[in-house]
Amino acid sequence: MQEAFVNLNGIPTHIITWGKWIEESLNDVQELVICITGNPGLPGFYTEFGGALQQELSSDGQNLPVWVIGHAGHDDPPEASIREVPQLSGNEELFNLGGQIAHKIDFIKKYVPRHVKIHLIGHSIGAWMILQLLKEQEIRDRIKKCYMLFPTVERMMESPNGWLFTKVVMPLYSVFGYVFFKLFNWLPVWIRIFLIQIYFLIFAIPNHYIGTALKYTKPSVAEKVVFLADDEMGRVRGLQRDLVEEHLHLLKFYYGTTDGWVPVSYYNQLKLDFPQVDAQLDSKGIAHAFVLRHSKPMASIVSKMIQQN
Repeated sequence: MQEAFVNLNGIPTHIITWGKWIEESLNDVQELVICITGNPGLPGFYTEFGGALQQELSSDGQNLPVWVIGHAGHDDPPEASIREVPQLSGNEELFNLGGQIAHKIDFIKKYVPRHVKIHLIGHSIGAWMILQLLKEQEIRDRIKKCYMLFPTVERMMESPNGWLFTKVVMPLYSVFGYVFFKLFNWLPVWIRIFLIQIYFLIFAIPNHYIGTALKYTKPSVAEKVVFLADDEMGRVRGLQRDLVEEHLHLLKFYYGTTDGWVPVSYYNQLKLDFPQVDAQLDSKGIAHAFVLRHSKPMASIVSKMIQQN
């Protein structure tokens, strides 16, 4: 595993790779895997998934590099870095959905040679971003297949979690949120770690994500995560039917059965609207936020999808 912060669309961005680093020569590479995260978009939450996926693919003789890119502003570089993430105020266009899509386009154009075909994984809102990337012919021509995992590509506000976010979380955050994260970060680091460990124990989350969780609680990061989520509620409404139909041959959907963001009814409707769609319903009880507890089972499922293509 290799990781570093690189400049994308004017923003220092955390990239994690397995197999080949982004700045290494790809002359001997014909295909690679790029994973666009969900929200929050911190690549640290995807280390177990990315590592397991690359290992699965290598065991099959494929040896495809796996790259994970997070979202602009969701991960600050180390304090010693000379580069800083711009503040949210006055730079909203860098951190909303439009800015995040420009951010991913910049990454692909800058680091993926034209001869390399991309297996593009989109988790949650990452799947919606993939649909927007398909509008760009220069990007579309490089894509081998898109794997839409627990895809929030329609009616986010109408989902159970969408209702909770808009009616409860956002009103509370607008009053108390920034102050809460500010106060939390004034606590000594050992107390912050202890409180996160208690949360992780309650929800059976592995402790190796503690470092990433600490980054997530920084006020400058948390506000951008919430800002993007709020933009999602307003932008991700009806399914972009023409876009889906045009690129049906490139899309593979994977839906959960206990997903508060993407109810099973969304899967059923998709199958009705597009009888030829390649869509699969989970049978293993994997949660929407699969990276927290189900990274290895999900990596095994995705590796099989990739091997078929």
